[in-house]
Amino acid sequence: MAASSRVRVVVWLLLCGLVPWAVVKSVWTLGGDVLGVTGQTWRRGIESDGGAVYRALAAVGVDLTVVAALLGVFLALGLVYRWGRVFPRWVPLVAGRRVPALLPLVPAWGVGVCLGGYGIVLLVMVPLSLVGVIPPFAPPAPFTSSGDVTWMILFGGLAFGGLGCALVVGAWSYGRRKDRGGSYEGRRAGA
Repeated sequence: MAASSRVRVVVWLLLCGLVPWAVVKSVWTLGGDVLGVTGQTWRRGIESDGGAVYRALAAVGVDLTVVAALLGVFLALGLVYRWGRVFPRWVPLVAGRRVPALLPLVPAWGVGVCLGGYGIVLLVMVPLSLVGVIPPFAPPAPFTSSGDVTWMILFGGLAFGGLGCALVVGAWSYGRRKDRGGSYEGRRAGA
């Protein structure tokens, strides 16, 4: 059984927080300029600081962190839809079998709590910086202005907080729908 429509809507809304961050990262990776950073400068940073996989993906216009976020989206959605309970046909050796409950729950709770907490801290820091409670953010390379860094921190907070909270909500719902006997049921309408 899938999660309630209310839970699915909450998860989708939280996942929407990834959009601004993923767009900015993708624009840079594809060579575009945004937030005062040129695609060329961004790629130079990847070439000098990134690992082999990161560089290889960037060479074809794909940002590794966006790919990792997409894996998180897949996990979050698998927790709230029926297809997340049974291995798909294309998975060798286990196709059609039930997914053990802890397989998605352990990474969802662990990653969700960490990412959610990190994102919330970023989201709190932005307004505190804007009203002067904490000093403005110093622009690290490749950024050139405090305002551009502030926007990217806001986008990061929305992305990480949204993805983390989506994973936590999905894991909570998944766990509530799983009874002790190993089958799923909709005991509560809000699960």
